Formats: sequence, C-alpha cells, structure tokens
Amino acid sequence: MDRSLGGRLTRHPVIATLYGADEIECFVQSAAEVAIVANVDLRKLHRVVAALAKADKYVIVNIDSCDGLSQDKGGVEYLADIGVTSLVSTRVATIQRGNRAGLVTMQKVFVTDRSTWPRSVKALEQSDPNLVQLMPAPMLARLSAQDRKALPPIVASGFVCNEADVLGILGGGAVAVSTSDTELWNLDLEGRTLGIAGAMNG
Repeated sequence: MDRSLGGRLTRHPVIATLYGADEIECFVQSAAEVAIVANVDLRKLHRVVAALAKADKYVIVNIDSCDGLSQDKGGVEYLADIGVTSLVSTRVATIQRGNRAGLVTMQKVFVTDRSTWPRSVKALEQSDPNLVQLMPAPMLARLSAQDRKALPPIVASGFVCNEADVLGILGGGAVAVSTSDTELWNLDLEGRTLGIAGAMNG
C-alpha cells in the first residue's frame, strides 16, 4: 500500500485538522490517514508525532501555531529531527527552509478579497511549496483556469460544512479538503479525486 502523502490522499482526500491533542484518539480511529496538527505544546509535540506515526498516520505540523518554533530559524530542523516529514506555514521563509530540509511543504493562503490574491500568488512563486492550503474553501470556485494551472495542488479549508461541500471542492479541482469536523473524517471518498500524484502528473 502506498504510504506517501499522495497515495494516502488518493485513498482518503479528507485531512483531519487537530487543534491540540484532545482529538488524537478520534483521529487514530477514523478513516482519515493525514492530519494537520496545530496548537500542540512544544513539550508534547514529539510524543504526539511519535504516537501518530506508530498508528500509521501521516502528520503535517502547523509550525506557525507552535510556540517556541514559529519564530525560531532552527524550528524546521527541529521538526525534521523528531521525525516530522511535512509542515504548513503562511511564511515564505519557513516554506523555503522546509524545502531545503527535504520536507513536504504546504503554504497556507488566506484570501480576504480580490486585492490580496495577486500578493498570494507572488508569495507562492517565491516559496515554491509542494501544496497550497487555500482558505476559505469557497474561494476555489473563484479561481480562473489560468490560476489553477499555475498553482501547486490545492488543499481547500474553511467553511467545509458537510459531504456536499467536500464533494463540490474535490470536483472543483482540489486534491484534498482539511477540516476539524470529525464526522467528515470518515467519508467514503476513495476514487473521487486524482490525489496529489494525479494532479502533479496531469
């Protein structure tokens, strides 16, 4: 079975978003194979990452939410040292450091209105992440075909409320959806998306 991020998202394109450690067990028991881990105390982060790896789950750490790491130039190297293979950040410099460290990188982009979009595209060009986390998810429908072609594979987040939203987002070209809604972690969606590998090769 393909244990890469692309393989996992092809099988189950819903990424669980964990705020803190309270819902780790719920995630472990769910069908979701990938989680974005945020707001975990630095002292607990290593244990959380190790526990999820032991459960054969793929972890993407939101480094911006980790006090003690987000502003530390050595934070990316620390994540690599404790076995983290993927991170998400809004910061261009952090994504660039992650790329140099060999991590799978995802840049989070908040689009508040049309005027912020060109700046977001420029930031993505500078950082060259493996993925872009687009927020809010309804923005996906506003992207032109040219924008979609220029962007890395898209993970849509925010205002994902039900199965219809998930299916609409995946049908709209995203490779995955991230959500903290535990009910959506168990949707049977295999085959509904090309996944990252398909998006990169398509």
